[in-house]
Amino acid sequence: MKFAKLTATLLLALASSATAAPDVKSRLTSYETEARALASNMPQPNQMSQQTGQRRLVDAQVAFTIGDYDTASLALFDLVGKTGGTDKEVATFYLAESLYQKGDRGAARAYFAELLASANSASRYYVPSLVRTVEIAISENDAAGAEQALTSLNNLNSGLRTAAVPYVQGKWAFAQGKYDDAIGLFAQVPRGSEYELQADYYKGTTFVAKAAAGGGDSDLGKAIDVFTDLINRKPRTNADRRVMELSQLALGRLHYEREQAAKSIDSYLLVDRKSDLFPAALYEVAWVYVKSKQYDKALVALELLGRLDPQSTKTPTVRILEGNLRIRKAQMLRQAQITGTINAEEKTDPPTEYGKAEKLFTDTHDAYYPSYMALSRMVDGTLDPASFIDQISGRNSRVFASATPIPEVAAQWLREEPEVQRVVSVETDLQTIQRHLDESVGTIERLEGVLATGDRHTLYPALAARRLRIASIQHDIIGIRNELADKAGANTSASTQRRQLALQYNALGDPERAHGDRTGQAQAEYDKVGDGALEVNKAIMETQAMAVALRTYAVSGQMADDARNKLGDEIAQVTKEAQSIEDELGEIDREILLGKDLAGVGDAEWQKARELRAQVIAAQNAEHQQLMSQGKSSALAEQATRLSAQLEQLDAQIDGMIARGIDEIKATLASERNNVAEYRQLLTEYETEARALGAELLSGSFKDVKAKLYDVVIRTDVGNVDVAWSQKEDNDDDLKRLGLAKSRDLKQLRDEFKFVLDENTPTPAQPKEVAPQAPTEGGPATSPDKGGTDTRVKPVEGTPTTGTPQPVVKPDEKKTAPKTAPKTAPKTAPAPKAGGTP
Repeated sequence: MKFAKLTATLLLALASSATAAPDVKSRLTSYETEARALASNMPQPNQMSQQTGQRRLVDAQVAFTIGDYDTASLALFDLVGKTGGTDKEVATFYLAESLYQKGDRGAARAYFAELLASANSASRYYVPSLVRTVEIAISENDAAGAEQALTSLNNLNSGLRTAAVPYVQGKWAFAQGKYDDAIGLFAQVPRGSEYELQADYYKGTTFVAKAAAGGGDSDLGKAIDVFTDLINRKPRTNADRRVMELSQLALGRLHYEREQAAKSIDSYLLVDRKSDLFPAALYEVAWVYVKSKQYDKALVALELLGRLDPQSTKTPTVRILEGNLRIRKAQMLRQAQITGTINAEEKTDPPTEYGKAEKLFTDTHDAYYPSYMALSRMVDGTLDPASFIDQISGRNSRVFASATPIPEVAAQWLREEPEVQRVVSVETDLQTIQRHLDESVGTIERLEGVLATGDRHTLYPALAARRLRIASIQHDIIGIRNELADKAGANTSASTQRRQLALQYNALGDPERAHGDRTGQAQAEYDKVGDGALEVNKAIMETQAMAVALRTYAVSGQMADDARNKLGDEIAQVTKEAQSIEDELGEIDREILLGKDLAGVGDAEWQKARELRAQVIAAQNAEHQQLMSQGKSSALAEQATRLSAQLEQLDAQIDGMIARGIDEIKATLASERNNVAEYRQLLTEYETEARALGAELLSGSFKDVKAKLYDVVIRTDVGNVDVAWSQKEDNDDDLKRLGLAKSRDLKQLRDEFKFVLDENTPTPAQPKEVAPQAPTEGGPATSPDKGGTDTRVKPVEGTPTTGTPQPVVKPDEKKTAPKTAPKTAPKTAPAPKAGGTP
């Protein structure tokens, strides 16, 4: 029985060994194949491989396609200097084109020239580069550069002349005022090409320019025909759609100039509401409605425009125009009410329209008056325009600004000034350079921090990934070699040492995985610190918003001088504290960024595991030598040992490559630090020059904007006066009409009761001269309707007066009737009341 059990156990062991051996064999064979792949095409440190260069070029082209020209140009700057052949030509063209689209035409022209110098006419980028060179020359009015490029275009073979050639030639002729030549060249652009619609639009514009130069109304008619044809096309690209929208605006303006209001309105209203040209179309069509006296439609257009672009510099003009239209509408409604022709569907009335107009004028006044007062105090006081350049250009490096801000309305108006736009453009470029230099310094510091650790395992991601895979394979081979040695019954001195080291190594688990877990955990902790810093930064931003509001209120002229000075001192103290916190937060951000970089560098446990693994491999090699001497080594053990040595050699090769790369990096970093220092010095010089010139330009612009704001404030005040005056005129007119109505009613009453008056009025005899008599007591001294002495005629003598006279008007029932009637008739008739019925 015991023998049977032992036999069964041996058979199971042999079966297990038979199934395990092929599995180990396949794993080792697979690892050998992978090791050969790891050793091939080894990426060289500090050198860009062709595959990497092509991938970066594709990424740059994608960034260019989506309009991210900053990212594209930064990536292409590096590629131009490190690639060659066709890739360099492509990178150079896209770099020049990215710079052109960014507006940096000077740098773009240099790269286009470099491309033209190295490429031949057969290159796909040769003609586009010449075309861009001409367009840059047009914008910079560089006649010499344009003529040289145009000569090269004219010398091209007919097969190389693309649709862009006659198009750019026509643009140059237009820029030179040669309108007939330009029209002929635009007509040569092939139908169906990508420049077809653009050339036609330029042709229509040329007809307009020709008409303005004295060509006559026929040229305007030709321009209208061109633009009308354009809007009926089917767009194929975004550029075509843009051309069609511009054509709609052009048609609206041309019809307006030709007194064709209905056609002008139709053209403006065809502009797509999603287009950025829609606000301009609304503004212009509102004026067309005003000219056509369609005030309701003009008001609708202006209201919609105010909602679409409330921050526009046209906003005050739009509001004032809307207020004036409200006054006109109120007057028209009142006239319609008087004449009885008012529309039954009309839902408003004159008082409502007057109220809306007054609110518009008042709100506009309140919105712009503080800005006017603030700018007046700045201009009239000790003004340093250079202190406002950062705010106007948006170049505030700190969250908490220390300078008194210009009201944003005034700042926005300043940005619309042509001279200020130049200042803003220069300052934006300088800010971009400053940001790039700061990023360069930060990158240098991060690299120096990583190099200072002396860790060679995490540098160069491509090589680091290979070393990690080598370590992972070695980890598995160590287990295989331990199993094979134990199955061989190894019982040597080296075996004991190997088993002890293997126990320690196995207790660590997978060193690479543990290292990754620790790195991730450390980076997560840094993220938590970063979240706390963001909360502090948010509090600073909220405090800064309050400070800006207080500063703006202080300069608006609504505070007393002592209160304003006290508030300024308190804000200055808070500013110092806030900026100190900002500096500390900046240091924390840099430390967080560097800490995340170093989270996986210098891991003591990982380094200890790698050293222990090396000891285990050394012990296994020693054990293998002893087993070989005893003839106990198997083919699988020899294969595993050979593969382990191959991997160790590959790891050492990579380590040597990294060491050489580190030396090169150190030298490069030292050189780049010197370059950054030189660039900073140049930047400081340019900034000083730009600030001096910008301050001079801003000083004059401040006065111009102050005058514009003053005009807005005065026009709103005049608008309120117009509202009040219109209401007064309406009230005066109502009073006059009531007086006339009253006179008409009185005349009508006299006419109706004329027979009564005739019967009760005695016939007067020939008047006699009567000596003036003193007025009786209580009687009138003069006749109210005569304004002089009482010379009323007495009744004719001899007229019998019997009985009580009948009153013409029935006495008031509330008055008490006389107890007795007079026995005789009065000597004089009762005096009539002024303006009343006797």
